[in-house]
Amino acid sequence: MNLALAPALLAALTRAGDPSAGASAVPEALSRSTAALVDSAVPAALSQSTADAAASRPASPVPSALSQSAGGTSRSASTVSAAMSQSTAAATDPSRSTALDLRTSAARPAAEPLRPAFTPPLAARGLDALPAEPGTPHTLYVNFDGAVLRRGCGNDSRHDCSTLADMFDGYIGPFVGTEARRVAIIESVRKDLREIGVRTTWRRPPDDPGYTMVLYGDIGAQDFAGIAPYIDCGNLWANDTCFAGAFQGSNTGATIILQEAAHTWGLEHVNSPFDNLHPFVEAPTPYFQDQCNKIVANTDLVETAGVCNLVHEMFCETGYQNSFQELLYLFGPAQPDIVAPTLKLTSPVNESFHVLPVELSLYGDVDDDLEPQFYAVDIQQDGQTIFSDEALRVDLRLKNPPPGTYDLLVTVRDEGGNAGSDRVRFTILPEGSEDPDSTTGDVDGTGDTGDTGETGGLSEQQGCDLGITAGGPAWLVVLALGRRRRRSLAARDTALATPSAPR
Repeated sequence: MNLALAPALLAALTRAGDPSAGASAVPEALSRSTAALVDSAVPAALSQSTADAAASRPASPVPSALSQSAGGTSRSASTVSAAMSQSTAAATDPSRSTALDLRTSAARPAAEPLRPAFTPPLAARGLDALPAEPGTPHTLYVNFDGAVLRRGCGNDSRHDCSTLADMFDGYIGPFVGTEARRVAIIESVRKDLREIGVRTTWRRPPDDPGYTMVLYGDIGAQDFAGIAPYIDCGNLWANDTCFAGAFQGSNTGATIILQEAAHTWGLEHVNSPFDNLHPFVEAPTPYFQDQCNKIVANTDLVETAGVCNLVHEMFCETGYQNSFQELLYLFGPAQPDIVAPTLKLTSPVNESFHVLPVELSLYGDVDDDLEPQFYAVDIQQDGQTIFSDEALRVDLRLKNPPPGTYDLLVTVRDEGGNAGSDRVRFTILPEGSEDPDSTTGDVDGTGDTGDTGETGGLSEQQGCDLGITAGGPAWLVVLALGRRRRRSLAARDTALATPSAPR
């Protein structure tokens, strides 16, 4: 393709799926389709503000040190209070579980009679033990897709096995929230684990070396918000399965996920409202505190000596727990992402021909071990960058491009700087031309190019508006909505150099 085609190719960008786009007087070209996230409740959860990034983790649970700066994620402590409790039925079972009970704080009387009755101390999976290989990185898999639970095979995340299967009638329904909500929940979980060697993903990892799975979805009519099968001292069994209800709030959801997973890593409840292991989420931004907190047996905050003391006593006196230091000891520090994503362009078909008028989807799936991520998407023609932005996947629309032969090189770069690319070649023929591909079933002039019209998981309403940059060349475009807000390089450098404040 001649570079002269580039300005015409990018002269106008319209919202994908917008029926009014075709009537626009602006020339038609490449436009971003429905891959963007515009859920009004989650943009703050998708990016961390510079002020938030510059704050350091507090040494003591002082409320002022826990406040999130503007632009970062926030928890609504005024509307929701989470109570972490043992199931009464499970408490009488030798393999009793740990559960999280979520209630509206406004509905709780001053005397709080709705809190669960006294329950005995939480049970350990086995004998108190040290980890076999401390400092080994681990993977946390948040399963939003649901599962048919298997019985009789213990708790094995690799095969959807759970000793609690009967509690859910053998089935966990999928999370019905938007993709934007899922991304926000994952980002919030990652924020609390940013210094720990635990990688969080929504894609099922390989069986080896194993992973902890939290099924986040429809758990049915339960009196708890989340539940773990036991406390696994030393995390000796690396493939546990635990559960969390399908809460829409990213911070509430993150707290449930992290507490239930932490129980299977050997952490117990503590009497500090600022710690993720507190039985009730009463602080706006709980996190894993780097200080010794008193271990409690249940939701009545009955103090106990604890059960996983071989690890507890490495950092605290008997009966106390340092959540942050224990996780750092178990899994080591955060590990860099060194695995490059793989991009597979599926539309348009390579070496295909299309006759004007035509509307094509430029779509590609990204395969990565750390999904989801926001990838820097770069599109080049003959060595010249004609499009650049950040997105979860490649999902653009090419509408009536000028006749010519196109050879597009598309590159995606993950947040760790690893890149993957693919290219596609196709030819646009003038209106009235004979289509060499007509025998394959393409119907030119109708925009039907074999594209299924799928939007990669986002509704048309969640797409993004595209417009020409004011005062710039016609082919320079910016996204008006739906992309992650870019920070300046200086701000990003500051965020990388300075520890972040708690969520």
